[in-house]
Amino acid sequence: MKKTKRSSLVLRAKKHVFRGSLYLVIAAVVLVPVIANKMVSGAGQIALRSLAIDSAIPSDTGVGYTFTFTVVATSTVQSLKFEACTTAVNACTAPAGLDFSAATFTSQTGWQGGTNFAVDATGANTCTPAANVLCSNRTDATNQTATSRNIIFGGITNPSTVNVSFFVRVSTFADNAYTGGANIQDYGVTASAVVQTLNATAAVAEVLNFCVGSTAANAGTATSLIPADCSAVTGTSVNIGVLSTSQVNVSPVTTVNGGNDLNGLVMLRTNSTNGTTVSYDAVQAISGTNHLGTLRISGANCNGAASPNGITTDGCIDNNPAPTTLTNGNELFGMTIAGVNCESTTSYTCTFGAGNYNLVRNASYDGDGTNNATNFNDTNAVAGTTTNQYAWADDGTITQVAASSTYVDDEALILKLAATSALITPFGTYTVPIDFIAVTTY
Repeated sequence: MKKTKRSSLVLRAKKHVFRGSLYLVIAAVVLVPVIANKMVSGAGQIALRSLAIDSAIPSDTGVGYTFTFTVVATSTVQSLKFEACTTAVNACTAPAGLDFSAATFTSQTGWQGGTNFAVDATGANTCTPAANVLCSNRTDATNQTATSRNIIFGGITNPSTVNVSFFVRVSTFADNAYTGGANIQDYGVTASAVVQTLNATAAVAEVLNFCVGSTAANAGTATSLIPADCSAVTGTSVNIGVLSTSQVNVSPVTTVNGGNDLNGLVMLRTNSTNGTTVSYDAVQAISGTNHLGTLRISGANCNGAASPNGITTDGCIDNNPAPTTLTNGNELFGMTIAGVNCESTTSYTCTFGAGNYNLVRNASYDGDGTNNATNFNDTNAVAGTTTNQYAWADDGTITQVAASSTYVDDEALILKLAATSALITPFGTYTVPIDFIAVTTY
């Protein structure tokens, strides 16, 4: 069973030119958690079930919901019922704001038989369509095998309450009319959450704590600098200070250079033994043109050449989706994960320097590629290049930055943000919102 969680990160940069001085402030970061899954017994247990949602923003419309699961019974499946509730079991209360009524069938894979499911606006027997009830059926009596399959619906409106978990109870039926009794084949529960605050926890039987904030810690610093868990994570900004062509600014930037001495922080706890992925996507700006997901002036009409393009006269800071060394004066913006902090991990042996940790960074976002805490020495890379390499995908692609194949006990990813400007980089306020997503499989 997979659980998906998503959150938003906002990175702002403000640059002023006054009497020949270049001043850039990058204010960071809000992250949100997103999904947990829960299993409840029924006619048969749906196995390895998950719900992935395209957006975790409260009240967001037109959202795609992807249900993935393995049926236990090897018989016909001709109708499906999806019921959203505020709890996993017992009486069902509809989550405020959630609306399936405009849902449309998008696609399906892995099903036996040549007929696709369709959204059923009429329903029958045990499935009556409602804002929190989605009915879908087909006429195809092909026997199903106990293999993984998925079905995707679009056009859904997310719950409206901030920091709320909700559960979708899934039932499969042998006939195409949702008949109860012997026609009920399998049953299972998935869980999700919509969150827009910095610190949020999806609390279900399966554990998922996922949060983002700021921290003075690096990979191997004292326990007191890392919160014990997500409930204690604080801070909403990372300021990388005043940019100039004479240096590369990398968090944490000292107050002497206009920064706030902080790195970004992503913390994860889950009891899943089947793995978790952590990803981000750059939310696309609603005004302006080209490079809508990089550090940019609101409404800027930027050059359409693919990044990195070396163009410094538009209102977008250049970026590279491949890991790149930053050189002072060559305009570029990027992010890396310089280390995994294990100071709050107590359930198992976790030592970053020895390479013993479960949340592994992807190669494009792994600092200098080592487990050495000295890879944090990029801070204030004056008149030179960075040691770490930095990457940034500005096209809204969901980009994985770390993953675990098993449980994770409050391991913390230390985010480093870096930028440098060119002499003719336009002045203004630069902003980029970022979504973070955690997908856990139970």
